[in-house]
Amino acid sequence: MTVDELFARFPEIPADLHDEPLLAEFAETFDRLLQLAQKPSACAEQHDRGNQYYLKLVGPMDIYRYGLYTRERVLGEIQTHLKAYQADPEGFADGLVSENA
Repeated sequence: MTVDELFARFPEIPADLHDEPLLAEFAETFDRLLQLAQKPSACAEQHDRGNQYYLKLVGPMDIYRYGLYTRERVLGEIQTHLKAYQADPEGFADGLVSENA
C-alpha cells in the first residue's frame, strides 16, 4: 500500500503526516493488515480482527487528529509497531488482537 492509498482508505489520518517517511514504511509494511482494518462503529460492544487492526494501527492517528496525541507520540507508536513487526513478522498480527476477537 502506498501513502496515497493509505490516505484514500483512511481519510481521518491528518494531512500533516502525508510526507512523513515513516508513514510510507508503515503503509508498505502493514499493507495486508491495513486492507483488513475497519473502523468499528461507535456502538459496537465487541471488535473483530479488522476492528482491532484499525484501533491499534490507525487509531492513534485518528486520536492525533483530535489533538489528544502529539505528533511525536503517533510517530513513536508507528516506529514501535515497525520494530515489533521486524522482530516477529509472524506473530505481529496476533499481538494486535485480544483473545475475545
